[in-house]
Amino acid sequence: MDKVWLLGVGGSVSISDPRRAEYGGATTCILVRLDGQYVLLDAGTGILRLPEEVMEEPSLTMLLTHYHLDHLIGLPMCPYLRQKGRSLTIWGGSHDGRDAGETLERLFSSPLWPVSLWELPCRVEIRSLTEQCFSLGSIRVDVMRGSHPNGVNVFRLTGREHSVVLATDCTLTPEIRPALTAFARDCDLLLCDGQYSSAEWVYRAGFGHNTWNAAAALGRDCGARALRVIHHDPDHSDKQLSAAQAEVETVCPTGRLGREGEEILL
Repeated sequence: MDKVWLLGVGGSVSISDPRRAEYGGATTCILVRLDGQYVLLDAGTGILRLPEEVMEEPSLTMLLTHYHLDHLIGLPMCPYLRQKGRSLTIWGGSHDGRDAGETLERLFSSPLWPVSLWELPCRVEIRSLTEQCFSLGSIRVDVMRGSHPNGVNVFRLTGREHSVVLATDCTLTPEIRPALTAFARDCDLLLCDGQYSSAEWVYRAGFGHNTWNAAAALGRDCGARALRVIHHDPDHSDKQLSAAQAEVETVCPTGRLGREGEEILL
């Protein structure tokens, strides 16, 4: 059965705040199961809550949208990496002349972290994203370049029956919007960054994110069967996010705000 776990849906920084108990404070990490195969999308602090069934898998694949810390900071403490006899393949793009391996080695090095990638019990393989389309078993992965400071990749995962699109940290600029609408067309689940309100957008337009209304409009226009708005601002309370959800549903009836721990059957 194809399924998606929202392990973390927060943006910018992980928080522990009773005002955000309902939507959660862990940063972005999505787990997708298509055709019986598991794929992790990003490695925010949500990765610390991997389901037990995933911990038993002999090998996993991870796709990284980009290297900003909120999407990467959970990786050093990922419980899967602490298991012997496991294998994790990480796919990531290049930046400033450094490939994915060089970038991740910087995170797993002194004085940032005491254990290198190659000293972990789990075997880690790092591959560079160089193609716009490739396969992970029966899953087709399409890659689109997004709009974000330092760059970002948008992913579409398509299995035999269902498809999932992750478009986080990608500003829906007039130049990108038509292409992204086509990229996400008729997907079963669209996960789209909608960090800000329209009022906040006036002074945060250059931060590399979107309003939740813009995310809802994308979900509506691409014909997504379900939309989850993610990458919630750490300053927003449950009350504010519930009000945002009402706005999202007005624009896109199949849209909701993502909640940490939510499990979505496709």
